[in-house]
Amino acid sequence: MKIENIKIYNTMSNAQKYWALLLFSIFPISSLQAQDSIIVTNHIIDSQIKNQIFKCPVNYTKQYIKDFTFTEVSYEYQKNEFARKQIANEINTYQFLAQGYYTTTSKWKLFGNLSLKKIDEKDLGWVLSDDRSEEQEVIMPHYFFVPRKANWTNQQYVVNGGLSKQLTRKISFASKLGYEVAKYSRNLDPRPQIISKKIGGEIQVGYDLKENHKIFALANYTRSDKDFSYLYKDDHSNVEVKPETYLRFNTGYGRIINYFKSNYYNSTRFLYKENQNKIGFGYNFSNKNTRFTALYYNQKLNNNFYSDVFDNEDNQRLKIETTTNHAELFALHQWGKKELKSTLKYDMSDGKNFDVKNNGYNYKNKLNAISWLTTLSKKTGSHIDYLLGFDVLYQQNEYHDVMATTNLEINSLNTGIFASHDFSFDKSKLNTTVSFNMYFPLPSSKLDYYDTSGGTNSTFFNEVIIHDYVVSTTNYFAPAIRLEYSYPVKNNKTVVFFTNLKEKIALKKQNDYATIINTNTTYWIQCGVQLNY
Repeated sequence: MKIENIKIYNTMSNAQKYWALLLFSIFPISSLQAQDSIIVTNHIIDSQIKNQIFKCPVNYTKQYIKDFTFTEVSYEYQKNEFARKQIANEINTYQFLAQGYYTTTSKWKLFGNLSLKKIDEKDLGWVLSDDRSEEQEVIMPHYFFVPRKANWTNQQYVVNGGLSKQLTRKISFASKLGYEVAKYSRNLDPRPQIISKKIGGEIQVGYDLKENHKIFALANYTRSDKDFSYLYKDDHSNVEVKPETYLRFNTGYGRIINYFKSNYYNSTRFLYKENQNKIGFGYNFSNKNTRFTALYYNQKLNNNFYSDVFDNEDNQRLKIETTTNHAELFALHQWGKKELKSTLKYDMSDGKNFDVKNNGYNYKNKLNAISWLTTLSKKTGSHIDYLLGFDVLYQQNEYHDVMATTNLEINSLNTGIFASHDFSFDKSKLNTTVSFNMYFPLPSSKLDYYDTSGGTNSTFFNEVIIHDYVVSTTNYFAPAIRLEYSYPVKNNKTVVFFTNLKEKIALKKQNDYATIINTNTTYWIQCGVQLNY
């Protein structure tokens, strides 16, 4: 299991009134002094239950959840050697993460999180959008690019909040609101600047059929806008005789437009606009020792590209329509000091990229994923006697560019095991978490390509498509270790110093392409400090 997939969010010790005022200033705050049935920490041992609380808060309106505040400041350095093409060679990330959960005297449950992040990327080529191919096999099918590598400076700000309550004996309610804003800038010709804004909300309603049994429904709407502009300080760099800096546009996964003009003369601004709708329902069972949740939702996403900054119909050129079906099962059972948690997920999505001007589609993808995560743990008070875990991810992904005749299929199996243990001292303790992950591309993966450009765009195929396919069909081993040193301070606060080390080690490729890729080890180093309250 990759430790980097387990995000740990924490908030400031003095943030109780701040969060409540920031997110829900109309509600008075006063913590309940009741016996808590659920205690959430910032550790991997509680990651599954915490994800459920924040994902489906409507199911936790009757449970007492101990108020918590987590805060984290960290720095991460990432060196990418064995990696796909559209990712920086080096990444420096500075971040502040915060999260809190509170219950008022009127039994409203308030929760939220805040993320501030500055990212410096070094030597990133082949993409001028904010998408990166680190965690995805193929990025969005319409974007500007140049082969030339350059540095980026990025800022990301995210704030999310929500509330929930048992309104009547039978009816429960929850709502969530999220806002994100980001800015991405490149420092060499062409010099793109991307300003994105995203806002969305979700409502959840539950109905208690009888004691311990509940059904619930949810609805979500999210909208995002990205203002893309580019600038050449040296206009002579944007000519075909200089292929490293000549601006090009990808409209699929191989179909390249050598020059994409705006609707207006000399304009360098474009717009991406995205709308997402989600509707779902589920069932929840809970008693003193056992919890079970079943969730299903259908999500529809429309991403439109406009050949100007104005989003009227005349400027719409390309649009991606994606439909996703998600099913999830979560189970928790407690006996004595032991806990068994298990999460099973299935995702299936279909997407098509339509060319509005030519009245047809030129690209489609089909993504399927099944994941299973199970942990067994034992705690004595706040001491983790042991945590043992296993996870597996099976994926079947297909990408087809009709116009450029690119057919890509990546089938893979990713398995991991992990373990954690506390070493306690007089007042402090040291936690060690280790994980071992193995990635296996399956023999059914394949790549078919026919160059319809007459050779003029073969560079993208040779440098990106084949390169990424060889990376995606190479076995790798990914060990990781996390060390946490915790020390209690005044007023029930705890200071935690932590460090993470993660590696991705290439093993054996599973294809016949002679393309040479960098198989040196990719690694991440992170260090930081937390304040837990």
